[in-house]
Amino acid sequence: MNDPKLFRITDEDKVHYSDLIEQVEINKKDSIIELLGIKIQDMLDDGNLNSLETELINEMTRLVKILEENNTLSNLNTKKILFAMSYFIDEDDEIPDIIPNYGYLDDITIVSWIINDIEIKEPKE
Repeated sequence: MNDPKLFRITDEDKVHYSDLIEQVEINKKDSIIELLGIKIQDMLDDGNLNSLETELINEMTRLVKILEENNTLSNLNTKKILFAMSYFIDEDDEIPDIIPNYGYLDDITIVSWIINDIEIKEPKE
């Protein structure tokens, strides 16, 4: 379902999102993670998750783990992760989340871009 032809991040988008990333306030990490947990729980409570929604939840869990367990994470990488989480939390982003089967295409694209962009070693299990 994550068809890159349906939603792409252009170079112009990257510049725009990079400006937004710079504005992320690291001291709001705990409140962002709390809101993320609420959104994920709401999705789980609704049930009937499609593969894209399941992938997003898994990636958000991965990002939370990176934030919580990597004490050498740069401020920029922290901001990138918090931006990806905030983007996912926002239901009225580029493609509103309420649109069935398509509402999370932009979210997974942003999350994938951030994950590919950060250069860290993930915590070991």
